[in-house]
Amino acid sequence: MPAQAQEQVALQLKWKHQFQFAGYYAAAEKGFYREAGFSVVLIEAAEGTDPIDEVLAGRAQYGVGASELALRRGQGQPIVVLAVVLQHSPLVLLARGDRAQSVHELAGKRVMLMPHETELYAYLAREGLPRGRLVEVPHSFNAGDLIKGKVDAVSGYSTDEPFALRRAGLAYSAFSPRASGIDFYGDTLFTTEAQIRSDRSRVDAFRRASLRGWQYATDNPGEIADLILARYSQRHTREHLLFEAREMHRLMQPQLIEIGHNNSGRWRHISGVYAELGMLPAEHSLDGLIFDPGAPQANLTWLYRGLAAALAALLAIAAFAWHQRGQLAEIRALKTRLEEQAIRDPLTNLYNRRYLDDALERELVRAGREGYPVSLVIADIDRFKALNDAHGHPAGDAVLQSLARTLREQVRAGDLACRWGGEEFVLVLPNMPLAAAAARADVLRARFAAAVLIISGGRKISATLSAGVAASPVHGVSPAALVANADAALYRAKREGRDRVCVASGSPDRLTA
Repeated sequence: MPAQAQEQVALQLKWKHQFQFAGYYAAAEKGFYREAGFSVVLIEAAEGTDPIDEVLAGRAQYGVGASELALRRGQGQPIVVLAVVLQHSPLVLLARGDRAQSVHELAGKRVMLMPHETELYAYLAREGLPRGRLVEVPHSFNAGDLIKGKVDAVSGYSTDEPFALRRAGLAYSAFSPRASGIDFYGDTLFTTEAQIRSDRSRVDAFRRASLRGWQYATDNPGEIADLILARYSQRHTREHLLFEAREMHRLMQPQLIEIGHNNSGRWRHISGVYAELGMLPAEHSLDGLIFDPGAPQANLTWLYRGLAAALAALLAIAAFAWHQRGQLAEIRALKTRLEEQAIRDPLTNLYNRRYLDDALERELVRAGREGYPVSLVIADIDRFKALNDAHGHPAGDAVLQSLARTLREQVRAGDLACRWGGEEFVLVLPNMPLAAAAARADVLRARFAAAVLIISGGRKISATLSAGVAASPVHGVSPAALVANADAALYRAKREGRDRVCVASGSPDRLTA
């Protein structure tokens, strides 16, 4: 067989070669692009360039962007999103710990920002800190400037710059837009309408090959770190690359969400935040933003045939049911069991993330209508990976089940206990004010720490947890705001030594052992 002709395409990256783009390296190295018929050039971002502008100008056919893709589409630019890689944005403001304990303390301070970091501009505006109150300094892309005190704060990724700051022993604060309810998408693969009009199937083939690469990179981070060092860049050490891989895994959440998944409602929320802050007109359109690989063609004969076949199948099912009426009760029971399984975590039997998302929104709407508080606790088992590595995954599962039992024993009727994913759990506590919720979380922390499990071979193990607590309406009335504030408090509990409960900003500081 003759070799397949390879289409030459360019992918414009957002930054220099590092683990941030691991999936694209894997797709090239493992032959996924080649199998799809592509020869791909990966272009590093030059300082001061915007990857969206590069793709719109035709210097690359594909690019890596982020939440600003919604802003550009809302402004009428022909951007099309192909796949979201990071379900939560890593973009943060990093400030020297001795100079800013709150984002508001950055007023009048020297801050390095990039022109296209619109998510941070939205965050600052929502916090009542417009850019005009900052002393903006051209970005040097060097964490050393923050370490040496040449600037007071710098924009960066939570997956990257904190590694250098920790190695330097610098006390720092990370201010995330999520603290203000701005929970945007992170790195996202995109193209233009022109590419899709040219050949929709080729665009879809590139998208699928890229996602294969991301799945491989997620499953094999060590191999891809070695590949980056050997073929792309030695700018970061292997340890740094693996730090980036671990932090990206938290933002991708591949154990919960299919890699590449994106939601039109989430994009509308993102553009709505931009509109709220005057960065987009109130009336704007995102039509065409999300790529649809199966968009219908003008000839709809296939659709009519499909509908006819579906109607015939429905009629056959109805006839069968009519003659098998005795089995209806069993079918209903099976349907109920399946529905229950869909909202339960199979390991702990607690509710899962899918159920939490719907239930929390309903509860907050009801609380707003009836005027009572809702508290949210996010708990995370400390050093869970080390426990798994030391004792094995069966022992790790036993610890997860132990925490689930502790949660079930402590919740009231009407409370909601969920496994959020991995070693993270969530409690929704309706009609419970913040102070009471923090005290309840501390009781849970103490009981879990006191529990001793006996595993195979008679070995005894125990673990601790850290927790963050936020309450509505004090910390926001939307699910995104409440989760973001509780999550920020959880991260503070981790930074301050673990085995403790921290409450969200504007509340009593923390509860510890």
